[in-house]
Amino acid sequence: MSTVRSAVVVVLLCTLIGLVAPRAAALPVEVPTVAGANDFSCRTTPEKPYPVILAHGAGTDAQSSFALLAPDLRKLGYCVFAADIGRVRLPNLGMAGAAKQAWPGWGPLATAMFGNFVPYGVTDISSQTSELAAFVTMVRGVTGAPKVIMVGHSTGGTDIRELVRRHPEVVDKVVTVGTPYRGSTFSGLPRMYPFFGALGLNGPETAAQVYGPAGAEQVPGTPTLDELNAGGETRPGVRYTAIASHTDEVITPAETALLSDPQRGNRNIWVQDGCPDLVVGHAQLLSDPRSIAAITAAVTGGPLPAPC
Repeated sequence: MSTVRSAVVVVLLCTLIGLVAPRAAALPVEVPTVAGANDFSCRTTPEKPYPVILAHGAGTDAQSSFALLAPDLRKLGYCVFAADIGRVRLPNLGMAGAAKQAWPGWGPLATAMFGNFVPYGVTDISSQTSELAAFVTMVRGVTGAPKVIMVGHSTGGTDIRELVRRHPEVVDKVVTVGTPYRGSTFSGLPRMYPFFGALGLNGPETAAQVYGPAGAEQVPGTPTLDELNAGGETRPGVRYTAIASHTDEVITPAETALLSDPQRGNRNIWVQDGCPDLVVGHAQLLSDPRSIAAITAAVTGGPLPAPC
């Protein structure tokens, strides 16, 4: 009976999503207030000729993601920018009033059911990339910079990879942080979201619920990743740094967040390099001091942090 009840609930949830999804509409790109970022009076310098654009992951936003990284990069003299992309507003189903904090990270499903939280980063990769590309064009126009440095966390890195596929000429460096180059099995998500785990949903199925189309497109073997990896994971003329954590519970196996064959100056960095006992989860990749230092080193071309 328990199995039957779970199956019924899954069917009802899938039906709910199927009913509301066709009416979902992506909103225009939004430029939020982020400390250290989005100063459109900032101008690049000969020492720092390219602005840095930060791309957030699925089910989060720029303000939450880059509260530490953006100020650090600004202090180093970079013009830093970050937009909220991939926002979907689903219809209110009459359950508004549930606190946002009560349903952390539930993405499209929570939005549909409770109407109070509009997530970002959960539309399809192609649409998100189009928004990101428009933002890059705007930043280049304002600053006069011919190229940009792109830093992406999780799905943000996948959006950046698609951006480079479309417009390699406008990108100087790419720094990905916990981005699944070859797809994630999302093995930790059913434990992180026990509601879905109790229903028997596996990692990819949970990712589709939590992160929407962006999650579904980042499991191994999807057409999106096959297209991005055709001819190699990188593009000539663009320098890549891939940063990963051995203890990432969302991007699994953790090795998928590293380049499979870094060449031509591209490199892989484990946040545990020189500090093997460090525990850094997926979200902590944007808050752990050692991870922030590794990202900064990738942007500046400077040395990695010293061993613990």
